[in-house]
Amino acid sequence: MYKLLALDMDGTLLDNNKTITGPVLEAIRQLVFNDVHVTIATGRFPASVWLHAKYLGLNFPLVALNGAVILDPITGSELHGTPIEAQIARKIAEYIETTDSYVHFYGYNILFVKELNDMNKRWPYANVVIDPNKELTEDNYRGQVHHIQVNPVGQLSSFLAGTDNRVYKSTVINENPEVVDALYAEFSTWKELEITRTGKRRFDINASGVNKKTALQKVCADAGIAVQDVVTMGDYDNDLEMLKWAGLGIAMGNGNERAKAAARAVTASNNEHGVAEAIRKYFFS
Repeated sequence: MYKLLALDMDGTLLDNNKTITGPVLEAIRQLVFNDVHVTIATGRFPASVWLHAKYLGLNFPLVALNGAVILDPITGSELHGTPIEAQIARKIAEYIETTDSYVHFYGYNILFVKELNDMNKRWPYANVVIDPNKELTEDNYRGQVHHIQVNPVGQLSSFLAGTDNRVYKSTVINENPEVVDALYAEFSTWKELEITRTGKRRFDINASGVNKKTALQKVCADAGIAVQDVVTMGDYDNDLEMLKWAGLGIAMGNGNERAKAAARAVTASNNEHGVAEAIRKYFFS
């Protein structure tokens, strides 16, 4: 039997309502009960990964911010981190400030933004463990949303030039896909960076060499798990490296064509309990 299952979150572990379906929850808990390691590897905040891991009952190191952070599943504290070099983060902000695009930067559970807007002030709510029976309000999720802060700092380049806060990831967003394409092409030439598509209107920036695969390589080396004993599951471009690397990479039925091409197998979609289907087929068949 495989020894480790590593799951992307959005579009994989979570359905389109951002919830963990009953069959997926049951299948994962059965794996853990049978002493198979399960981890999460995502672009989300450490706190979001930790909250979902607690809900699932996971006890293996977790991967956040596209591999920039490895965290303890029990305490949520950082075990290993690879931030973007401070002067490079400042240069990213300076370049974006010459365009008409939006950018923000991720600290450890802090989102640094120029100013609050309708999108970023709701960011903590996009990271909680959602109960489909509860409206997404502060009163209903007070015990979770406080784990993530949104910090308006004014001009980001000036803030990044003077702060001691480490930043692990940046996200660039523009409603015009052509502008996103041009910015993606520009930052792809910066050797200090790792650039990953996360949608037609957005992409993520990490330090060079940071991705989910490299983080999983580290946690597997620490745990003595060979690559052939690892199963990874994902649906989008920030999953490609780990899908190609693992002993068995599985793409979601809702995944894009690049994810499916990188994987050795394809399961059902996230809305059809694809994670549970894969667990039944590859772990308990």
